[in-house]
Amino acid sequence: MQRSGSQKVLLVLSILNIIGAVLILLGGLSLMLGGAVFGAVPSSEAAAALAGSGVTQGEAGAIAGIAGFVIILSGVVELVMGILGVRAANDNQKIMPVWVLAIISLVLNAIGLVSTIVNGSFGTQGASAIIGLILSVLMMWIANNIKREAGR
Repeated sequence: MQRSGSQKVLLVLSILNIIGAVLILLGGLSLMLGGAVFGAVPSSEAAAALAGSGVTQGEAGAIAGIAGFVIILSGVVELVMGILGVRAANDNQKIMPVWVLAIISLVLNAIGLVSTIVNGSFGTQGASAIIGLILSVLMMWIANNIKREAGR
């Protein structure tokens, strides 16, 4: 079966999503583990790291753990979307799950971008937040094109 131009682009974006998802999963896992380790370090070192923040050592570890878990969930969505995108690139009748996950990914990436701006970490995390948002928009747009081509 001959792939349309949209299906070829979907295949490339899906492979990029799979690669990005692996990196997201590794980052989320390291953040979760970092939160657990931070909760286990001697309290004098933790107090020095948290000085003036008003956050206790346990709270900081819990926040890092929760943030890591949310990042892992985002990585799972990206991974599933990438895998399903590769499948839909071969059969345009299987585009609906990709389209739905692209919308979910778009919302998650928009929240992530707003979060980096609100938290003041745009300088260090802004580029990855913007790239994630752009990839989500492209994935949704391409999935929508394929959905129209398939007549769904």
